[in-house]
Amino acid sequence: MRTPPTSQRSAQPSATTPPTLQEDPVIRTHRPRALTAVVLAVTAVLPLSACGGSAGAAPANTRPADLQLVQDGVLTVGIDATYPPMEYREGGQLEGVNAELLTDLAKRLGLKAEFEDVAFADLRPAAAAHTIDVVGSSMTDKADRQADVDFVDYFVAGAQVLVASDGPDLTSPSSWCGRRGASTGGTTDGDIILAQSQLCARAGQPPVTFVDVPYTKSVDEVLAGRADFGVEDLPAAVYLAANSGGKIKVLGDQLQPQPYGYGFAKDRTALRDALQRALQDAIADGTYDRILKKYDVAGGALKSTSINGGA
Repeated sequence: MRTPPTSQRSAQPSATTPPTLQEDPVIRTHRPRALTAVVLAVTAVLPLSACGGSAGAAPANTRPADLQLVQDGVLTVGIDATYPPMEYREGGQLEGVNAELLTDLAKRLGLKAEFEDVAFADLRPAAAAHTIDVVGSSMTDKADRQADVDFVDYFVAGAQVLVASDGPDLTSPSSWCGRRGASTGGTTDGDIILAQSQLCARAGQPPVTFVDVPYTKSVDEVLAGRADFGVEDLPAAVYLAANSGGKIKVLGDQLQPQPYGYGFAKDRTALRDALQRALQDAIADGTYDRILKKYDVAGGALKSTSINGGA
């Protein structure tokens, strides 16, 4: 899913139904660096008072019973470390928000986190088959994915528009007609471009030419002049712009923000609930915010965690 072959084509409807959109097919929030913490109005929210956490509290390091782990004493995390700053490798070392946060959450449960490389498309099947305990990559919690796994939501991110620093103002999707947009096919980001292209065609304007690239590679197409803009999720967009040497900038607000969730097999509810409580404790004592700020993605922070909050 993250590494389809690179191609360029006139945008056509994807196999899945695109979002239902108005003239500008977006739900907007604040800019990523100024985004206030979002509390999702979703089911199964775990309130702070239920966790017993307080600012500065030390992790409990207490292992709940009957977690049904792949390996006793170990939280086996499946991860596709190709998505900086959330999960990636630097000098062979696993880095990123999810590497640090899941290591902390495992410790709170009296466990050791061990990370296994799993291709993104194989993560949910691996959790459902009990070859890993948890999906630890940046996976959007969506209703169709909840058929395979349960999600503990830990972050919220929308798509961001990226252009060259001296490029056109393409903040509004209605300005994309006749332009070339780079993103990854089969993702929410790609579907935003495809849906807008349909709206352009219906309005009698030129469609958007969709440039299909591997995950996080849209800026390469923009800098090479093969695309006018790219669309990436909040964490990647912030990271790519910050590491572009001033050549790339982020435009406007987030588009269609949705929660990211850690995924668990449907029959591993004890482990799911234990990790949710540990996550809420990390939110309460400030560890969660510290990790997000370290990687400059505090704009996606939540105040309360939830189960299967995505739509």
